[in-house]
Amino acid sequence: MVGASRRFDFSASHRYWRDEWSQQENERVFGKCTSPYGHGHNYTLDVTIRGTPDPATGMIMNMVDLKALVNEVLDAFDHKHLNEDTPYFKDLIPTTENIVRVLWRLIAPRLPAGVALAHLRLYEMRDLWADYDGSDEASFSRSYVFSAAHRLHSAQLSDAENQQLYGKCNNPNGHGHNYTLEVTVDGAVDPQTGMVIDMVALDGQVRGVIDTLDHKHIDREVPWFAARASTGEHIVLYLWELLAARLEGQLRHLRLWETQNNVFEYSGER
Repeated sequence: MVGASRRFDFSASHRYWRDEWSQQENERVFGKCTSPYGHGHNYTLDVTIRGTPDPATGMIMNMVDLKALVNEVLDAFDHKHLNEDTPYFKDLIPTTENIVRVLWRLIAPRLPAGVALAHLRLYEMRDLWADYDGSDEASFSRSYVFSAAHRLHSAQLSDAENQQLYGKCNNPNGHGHNYTLEVTVDGAVDPQTGMVIDMVALDGQVRGVIDTLDHKHIDREVPWFAARASTGEHIVLYLWELLAARLEGQLRHLRLWETQNNVFEYSGER
């Protein structure tokens, strides 16, 4: 089986609100998303299909046909208020997780025989997205930025060996980065909130962890690195250790961008 993906865009507005909840409870759970007039996003949808390439065309599916099929679905969402102008969110809160699951139900049956919908990723913003593969669970991802200084240096190596191995990164006074951490959690979508996890709670837990690194010299101010080189590999392990304990089994994956060219990932031992 071979996979192929295509990206689509649409624009829409939505509102988070439960009529049976008080205004105070709605605002506590959904924050600014409770605005009575709604708010909007430029959504990006990545559609991945799988199948066996046709021996004559060499394609799983003609991308022109996939484009037409998905755009037909998205036409009902594009430049619409999802709560008011579509039938799908009258009783379902149009969270990122719920929207991507609705899109799955609409796209999957339209695909031709021999072509399967493998994965959808819906970006609500560049730093917030949801993934769905047709299972009972979904995943939700959000990215966070922090700034820190560090020096790559191993106490197990001589000064000459450190200089040879790490080069400029072994500068005695250190250097710094704007790090981006992508946090992915998974689980069942709560039928009340439409979310895999309370986003406000997630932000609080992640910020509580990355604040231990933010605007710090990692080697000099974070005890965990006293005997460890502050490589991207070690930093992502440090972040996992703290976040896994806080997120109660929902943490699925971490991706740490040190620069645009250097990325480090960890998904635990599973």
